[in-house]
Amino acid sequence: MNTDIPSSVKLVPAADYDLLLAVLEHQELGIMLLDSRLRIRFWNQWLADWTGMPAMDVADRAFDGLFPSLVGTAFAIAVDDALFQGRDTRWDQQRDPGHLDSVEVLMSGGPRQMPLHRIQFTAVAIPDIGDCCLVQIDEAPFNSVASAPVQHDRASPQLEAERCPAYMETSRTPMLVVDNQSLILDANDALQSLFGFSLEQLQNRPLRVLLPGLDTDSSDIRQALEGSDDAEDVFVLEGATASGESITLSATCFQSAAKREGWVVLFRDVTLDSANLEALFHQRKLISTVFSQVVDGILLTDRHGLVEHLNPIGMELLGFHDPQPNRYVDELLPLVNEAGEVVESPCLSALARGKAVSVPENTLLKVPGQEPLQIVATATPLRNRLNDISGTVLVFRSISEARRVSTRLTWQATHDPLTQLANRRLLENEILKSIDDAHSAEHTHTLLYIDLYNFSVINDTCGHNAGDELLCQFARMLEKQAEPRDVVARIGNDEFALLLNQRTVEESREVAEQLLWQIKEFSFPWGERRLKVGASIGAKVIDRSTTSEIDVLVAAGTSCATAKESGRNRIHFNYRSVEVAQRQSVAEWIPIITDALEEDRFVLYCQPIVPVTESRASKVRHYEVLVRMVDRQGEIVPPGKFIPVAEHYGLIEDIDRWVLNRIFDHLQYHPNKEQRFAVNLSGNTISDEGLKDFIINKFKSTGVSPQRLQFEVTETAAIRHFDRAMDFINALKDLGCYFSLDDFGSGLSSLGYLKELPVDYLKIDGSFIRNMELNEVDYSMVSTINHLGHIMGISTIAECVENSSQLSMLQEIGVDYAQGFLIARPMPLDNLG
Repeated sequence: MNTDIPSSVKLVPAADYDLLLAVLEHQELGIMLLDSRLRIRFWNQWLADWTGMPAMDVADRAFDGLFPSLVGTAFAIAVDDALFQGRDTRWDQQRDPGHLDSVEVLMSGGPRQMPLHRIQFTAVAIPDIGDCCLVQIDEAPFNSVASAPVQHDRASPQLEAERCPAYMETSRTPMLVVDNQSLILDANDALQSLFGFSLEQLQNRPLRVLLPGLDTDSSDIRQALEGSDDAEDVFVLEGATASGESITLSATCFQSAAKREGWVVLFRDVTLDSANLEALFHQRKLISTVFSQVVDGILLTDRHGLVEHLNPIGMELLGFHDPQPNRYVDELLPLVNEAGEVVESPCLSALARGKAVSVPENTLLKVPGQEPLQIVATATPLRNRLNDISGTVLVFRSISEARRVSTRLTWQATHDPLTQLANRRLLENEILKSIDDAHSAEHTHTLLYIDLYNFSVINDTCGHNAGDELLCQFARMLEKQAEPRDVVARIGNDEFALLLNQRTVEESREVAEQLLWQIKEFSFPWGERRLKVGASIGAKVIDRSTTSEIDVLVAAGTSCATAKESGRNRIHFNYRSVEVAQRQSVAEWIPIITDALEEDRFVLYCQPIVPVTESRASKVRHYEVLVRMVDRQGEIVPPGKFIPVAEHYGLIEDIDRWVLNRIFDHLQYHPNKEQRFAVNLSGNTISDEGLKDFIINKFKSTGVSPQRLQFEVTETAAIRHFDRAMDFINALKDLGCYFSLDDFGSGLSSLGYLKELPVDYLKIDGSFIRNMELNEVDYSMVSTINHLGHIMGISTIAECVENSSQLSMLQEIGVDYAQGFLIARPMPLDNLG
């Protein structure tokens, strides 16, 4: 995508952004605007003071490059939700103190000392830019206006949710919202103080209550409210206060970003200084243009072509040192074409024609003492409130500078700011190139998917600086393993990828094995310690049968998950061309899963969990619930085929809720059965804020005893969503539910968290059980985990028990419960009766 911004296009246009500019000088909170590529398109003075980073230093820069520590955090997720889901997020000190503290630690660097009160992320759609995220940051204590506000009762919760954004509530500029019939919907405290009316007195009243002239006179402001195309102008009006006094006002009208059917009107009391109104128009137009074109040279002229103002970039391009040169534009800005012929000044042309004028292609700026510089430039006429041309603004840039900015922005959009590696977006493009090459030249390529162990533990025990340094050094190690034609990328918080181009399957396998050896040897000093990580590596071969970059990434991620299930520092690299040619595209599973959910084509199986010794025997029968899909031919589809795809594409939450609904139905239908069912919950479901309330409401509506349900959470999900998992577990344990930590020991990253997680069972990962009779290390791991659980008062469950030798060893070790094919194979839930 071309990232050059034409000079004739404002970086941030019209209504939404002009509204921010109009209240900028009176803000008591921070406002920033991020576009869909996370570039900063607006940054006000409050943020400059709070972060210590002036607006000119951050303009048009990538946010994640300025604040890399926020990548992958709740802040980044809230921005993504606004940009790509259209979902607004609001944090406040009462409900989200941890989020606020984290943002304050990572962003603040200026002299402001007050703690944060709230942060609001709002999705806005802006012409010429597209979808954006408006971020508003407010300090505590919250104080909406400096003067004493008009006292009024709080609105209802529904009305409160519909009120204007924080920039209206906190502005000292009097502001109100009206609908298309000129009825008042909302007003901030500053407006109530100005007119002496309370919000209750104004709501749903016609605007003529405040502006009596609108009743009979078809004035400019009324035309704007009825949909005039020129809603940016400032109008002079006569207003009436509650005490009957007449005041002179300037009013500015904007279409509301929050309420598209309404308008936001800003007022200023100019009773005493109406003579300065002309200067207000001039200054506002100047501020709007400067803030919209901060990366370019800007030159302002009066209506005669006399230069009144130059910004710093313009002075540098023209070799001039006075921001107010007091020279005519054609003298200060000598323009010629490639033949050396004089090019007419675009400012003078704009003054004469009354519309924007751009210079021809290949126009050169010929400044004395400098080499001619090829530029692009556009002059736009400025108009006063009477619609008379009062001057022009010229925006110009050198072509070479535009290319430099374009290159920088392109690099930021395709690279990880911390490690300097390619990001997921660039990797997807490179995979597409490899697929095209495989189809045209019949080469094979391989994507290695690398997931680190212990990274979260290092972050928590040694700090984020240590974690960042680990990632950077790990990135440099990966680059050493790659050849120039390969691509190394960081695609997640602790996930990397290595695209091996034009390698045979055997060569790629050798690279993966060499890489795993390097990872085992990899470590670096930090203080008095040496930090070390492990990794799982999955592989996906790209050949003529490959059709989609999404398929490649999902298959490589699934292969990595398989490697992780088999133990630490493992590679899953199983490729046969016949299998690949016959395997259904992973992406095709999306409609299959969706159709199965809509058509209720899932069934529940269950597998018994039994005591290893008689001393643990109980009347309550214990089962793990397992979900299976049924295809349209009535055949059972095993979970290994659809669960990884469902997790990747965000369908797993729907499947988990389907399982919960069915198991509640079963328990409600069999109220007297002494059965307890263990239900698996994915990491995505755990992070769903509504899950806890959903389950609690199911208990209330069905009357099912909470003691009949047990929830299984994997150690990876519990750690990655630790705070959410703790809240979820504590709330449901208070009701009487049981919890087990599934696949324990697969990463051994949860030992530091185990003391905090109030679980009832540890399910020892099956990778240790399968070979424990043949492998002393696996036997020792089972014994150690069992001993650890018992010390902490937690019962243990061994899964994947497949022969009597394993069961005898578990009895010898003292494991409490067993589950596996030796005990019983999974059976349909309906068979239990």
